[in-house]
Amino acid sequence: MKKLLLIGLAFLTLAATTFAITWYPQDFNCPIDNEKNTFLVVGSYGSYIYGYPSKYQGLFFPQTDSPTYYICKKCHLTTYMWDFDDLPKEKLPELKQALASVKISRAFAKYTELSVTERLEIMEKVYTVLGRDTEWWENFYRVKGYHYGKEGNALKAAEARRKSLQLLTNDLNDPKYLGPRKLALYLSGAMKHFVGDDAGAITDFERARKTVYVNRDETAEENKSAEAGLNERIEDYIARIKSEKEAPRLFDRSKDDH
Repeated sequence: MKKLLLIGLAFLTLAATTFAITWYPQDFNCPIDNEKNTFLVVGSYGSYIYGYPSKYQGLFFPQTDSPTYYICKKCHLTTYMWDFDDLPKEKLPELKQALASVKISRAFAKYTELSVTERLEIMEKVYTVLGRDTEWWENFYRVKGYHYGKEGNALKAAEARRKSLQLLTNDLNDPKYLGPRKLALYLSGAMKHFVGDDAGAITDFERARKTVYVNRDETAEENKSAEAGLNERIEDYIARIKSEKEAPRLFDRSKDDH
């Protein structure tokens, strides 16, 4: 997902369009109970996804789209689509035990009938068993906040975003943190904006503007591209907050991301 964010920073001038994201059905056997499930896999998409409003939360397709979150109709194993058939076998007994207490809101014929947030709540149990690093969990809570916001559940959205913000704050306060601080400051500013702290958001954006983008895992060209993209995004973000009428938070329930 970090790669998608990096690519997204290079497409800041793209506007959301009516281009279609396409999906097609494919059968998967659940690694826990061997139940056959029909899920959707990505058929096609284009660079237009980087112009969607979710960019103001540092999120892009496919994390913004409902079919991405697979759930087994029998045992309710729920994961990102890229993890469902690639789980460590030694974790399966523990996962089965963790899922034993899961109750879904209703039976479903198609997995997308369940809300994304209901699936994300189950995913939180699953990935707690699987184990993930701080960067993964920060992104997860940002995703969770995005989907609760889209559903109009402001309280749950704020709760998730504050968890994301706390993890970002921990990183920024850690002198041993080796990630790109410019990006962490940008995401921190975004989460502050979405929980209603515009003064704090602008402070983070101003700090981010003065911070050079450095990611040791990326090439010099990628660093240069991300630097330029983030600076452009920061200028746009600050202007939108100050305009009040175009503040990204006002469009939290936007349907234009698909």
